Amino acid sequence: MGPRRKATKLQPVGGCSRGELALRHNEPKDYINELSHEVLCHIFRYLPMKDIMCMECLSRKLREAVTLYLRVVKVVDLCASRWWEYMPSGFTDSSFLLLLRKMPDLEQLYGLHPRYLERRRVRGYEAFSIPGVLEALQSCPNLLGVETSHLELVEAIWNYMPQVHILGKFRNRNGAFPIPAENKLTIPITAKIQTLHLVGVNVPEIPCVSMLRHLYLKWVRLTKPQPFKDFLCVSLRTFVMRNCAGPTNSLKYVPLVTGLASARNLEQLELVRVPFLGGLIQHVVEDSWRSGGFRNLHTIVFGACKNALEVDLGYLIITAARRLHEVRIQPSLTKDGVFSALKMAELEFPQFETLHLGYVDEFLLQCKMSHSELVKYGLADVIENPGIITDIGMKAVNEVFTNIKYLLIYNCPHLHNPHHWITDQSRWSRLVDLTLVRCHAIKLDSFSQFIELLPSLEFICLDQMFREPPKTRELASLGGGGIFPPMPEPVGPFPPECSWNVLSLGPLNCRVSTERAE
Repeated sequence: MGPRRKATKLQPVGGCSRGELALRHNEPKDYINELSHEVLCHIFRYLPMKDIMCMECLSRKLREAVTLYLRVVKVVDLCASRWWEYMPSGFTDSSFLLLLRKMPDLEQLYGLHPRYLERRRVRGYEAFSIPGVLEALQSCPNLLGVETSHLELVEAIWNYMPQVHILGKFRNRNGAFPIPAENKLTIPITAKIQTLHLVGVNVPEIPCVSMLRHLYLKWVRLTKPQPFKDFLCVSLRTFVMRNCAGPTNSLKYVPLVTGLASARNLEQLELVRVPFLGGLIQHVVEDSWRSGGFRNLHTIVFGACKNALEVDLGYLIITAARRLHEVRIQPSLTKDGVFSALKMAELEFPQFETLHLGYVDEFLLQCKMSHSELVKYGLADVIENPGIITDIGMKAVNEVFTNIKYLLIYNCPHLHNPHHWITDQSRWSRLVDLTLVRCHAIKLDSFSQFIELLPSLEFICLDQMFREPPKTRELASLGGGGIFPPMPEPVGPFPPECSWNVLSLGPLNCRVSTERAE
């Protein structure tokens, strides 16, 4: 027999002991790193950008996948589709530039809503500034559009990157009243934007912007003497101007009304505290209706317009009769004559649903400033009186708007007998929601008969109603301290399929609704 060989001891691979090998065997398998780069890039499409950037630090394979994804991505949202939020904090000029340089094919950047931006760079100080953002955006050669809500940034984009579109709805987030002096925006003619919603901003003028479709102006101070001199937005569909500080001379609003008439697709027109010249809209409608001016309106709102006449409102309603859905009328125009004239016109309103009589803007109802203070801050000098419509006018309303579904009447003290509003020809068979506020003279027994005549009524809201409380027993058990009909016999005989619900009761303040029983 040959010499006996020495038994050799097997050494663990990589210098690991058997215990370490056993631990490794029991560890959960890393399925993520086993995925291909293509699969990982497909997963990244459903993740917020903040999470994708965090994954870059987890492993080499994930870092490679993130780099590959950013290289081919074309649409990025920094706020994960939450337009009301701010973009992730912590960005500086250098880090934001580094991020966008990784995305050479980027075309649309959403969610660029920084909480704060420096106006200019400071040497030796790393910050997030407007010049830094512009440099980063200019590093993307294929960039087509940016979504932002920053006033100074959007103006810089218009000035230095005029080819870039402003995506979505631009709405500044620092609006307030009184209007802050630092909130400024100059709108160029070449601005590529479709929706502009300004709140509490100083604007020199509203120029001709061909792409603009929706324009909302609230608490906007127009600083130039003639801010509407070049106003012409042919693609406009929505125009809202509420409580703005503009010129006091009514003649300077002529270009505004003529410019609105040129927008053939205009659907929504809201004018609140706009002192345009009385009778101006009538003459513009007469000149433009044959070519389509104001004929596509579905919403008309007049509120606290100092010089507005009945013919201005009437001509708009007549012109837009076929498509009209909603009308809100200020107290000074809530008169019998408006609806008597519409009745004589013998028009049909097939799509009409909502009517608000005695309309007062919420800002004026909630504002704690006095009238003189509002005028001091540049708003038009207007003092509204209650609407003077009577039961005769409401009867005409019933005959004109037969398909109405929602009716709200505010502060009309000359209404007494609602059951006289209903006629045999029209019974408001589609009326679903009825709201009466501060109509003190309405009689309770007449109101009871009135709601009995409404077959489709589902909701009733009464606020500060009935000048004299009805002489019935007190509802002491409800704790309201007021006088109201007994609960087993509610106000008015409701349809048998309705159940009675009292939301709140007070001496002269009751809020009542009826809901369909199951």
